[in-house]
Amino acid sequence: MKKVIIGNCELYHGDCLEILPTLDQVDMIMTDPPYRLVSGGLTDTMMRGKFSPDVYDNKGSIVATPLDWSDFMVPIFRALKDGHAYFMANNRHVQAALNEGQRAGFRFHNILVWDKGTATMNRWYMKNCEYICFFFKGQGKAITDCGSKQLVKVPNVLNAAHPTQKPIELMELYIGNSTVPDETVLDPFMGSGTTGVACVRLDRRFIGIELDEEYFNLACERIQWAYDHHQPSLFEERI
Repeated sequence: MKKVIIGNCELYHGDCLEILPTLDQVDMIMTDPPYRLVSGGLTDTMMRGKFSPDVYDNKGSIVATPLDWSDFMVPIFRALKDGHAYFMANNRHVQAALNEGQRAGFRFHNILVWDKGTATMNRWYMKNCEYICFFFKGQGKAITDCGSKQLVKVPNVLNAAHPTQKPIELMELYIGNSTVPDETVLDPFMGSGTTGVACVRLDRRFIGIELDEEYFNLACERIQWAYDHHQPSLFEERI
């Protein structure tokens, strides 16, 4: 295990199942767990980018993972104080996320929808959305902006260094709605560090865990860059 501290961010290179029990409890979970893609889409020359036939043969997974939802839900539940938890999933994994989340002890709030603005080819409607299972632990609490909609449109990240990298603006929406400055957000599958970058921009504390060394190093670089270019909110300074 390797630990790097950048500002108010603690970044761990290692296995989240080993690291999670060693951490203090956090105020919020925001994560996009690795999951396998299954066959069923098109694999002809119409596919482009990460789904093109020379990259993805439709028989394996874009993100290599031995994990199932049942493996990590309980350790993540234990890592959270009373608060909100957001788990991203595609359409085929929503049911498993809901089942295992509630089995671990989370209580269900809502299914949120991210309209990516891009679509992957499919014989049964093109896929342009991903889903967020929104749970809570302990007493339920309202989000900061109660005018936020269940469906949100945020442009997808194109040509990103990580194959499933999410927009910073999307992470900022959920983090801003479920925490206040100086509270701690945990991402046990931080990938290239987008959740951490959002936390820096919102003046939240962050704990991130990543198993892949290449993406861990990238996350460190991105979070350091975010700190180097961060300007505190004038409104928060006046408070």
